[in-house]
Amino acid sequence: MDARYTGEQIAAARRAKGLTQKQLADALGVTDKAVSKWERGLSVPDISLLVPLAEQLNVTVAELLQGCRVEEEQRFTREETEELIRKALTFSAEPPERRQARTQKFLPLYGVSVVLGLVETAAVWAVGLAGTEGAMMLLIINVIFGIVYGAYTLFWMPETLPRYYDENHVCNFAQGAFHMHIPGVYYNNRNWLHVLKAMRVWCVVSMLLTPLCTAAAVVFEQATGWQVWRAVLIGYIASLFGAIVIPAKKYQ
Repeated sequence: MDARYTGEQIAAARRAKGLTQKQLADALGVTDKAVSKWERGLSVPDISLLVPLAEQLNVTVAELLQGCRVEEEQRFTREETEELIRKALTFSAEPPERRQARTQKFLPLYGVSVVLGLVETAAVWAVGLAGTEGAMMLLIINVIFGIVYGAYTLFWMPETLPRYYDENHVCNFAQGAFHMHIPGVYYNNRNWLHVLKAMRVWCVVSMLLTPLCTAAAVVFEQATGWQVWRAVLIGYIASLFGAIVIPAKKYQ
């Protein structure tokens, strides 16, 4: 779903019905400013408004999500239907300008942490402390995961969940290729921002600390003969789960 195309569809259907923005807003119990933002693509309707909005405009919910008219003879495949349902459940009200402000806010932090993490990793490699298989694996995982996962949590992960999460016990979050599912851990707007903040902190801290911990583990192994890189790996994974589970449970 594209907010701009959905907004254009709402505006076109409203004009075709001969309604003003205020008339449509009054029928839905929202402000005309909210309708104006929808039509300009600055925000999208809450999931709870999709059905009444479609009824007021004489369109289908599918047409709202698609952002275009659907001919009567057109039939959706199973995959297309699944995609529409997924769009409805992840229908986010986060306006584009809020995402842009977040990008500007976190870009320096992300850039510095990535550069320092890469410098630390290169230094560990240069002094010969990445020669073991375990150390090399830890460094590679940290670099790839830190860059990709860090960028996602800082810039693209929504800070507000659809109302559906507040009205049901949902332990799954999916956005594109990213999926987060921990049985018994439920997400809603009471705990989501705390979870997101904890994951952001984890990304930055792990990017900086993992090369140092890996180097320390290799030095310890060389001195004692004990392989402790597995403990570092377990700590890495456990800290990630802790960053999600602890705030989710605390503010649930």
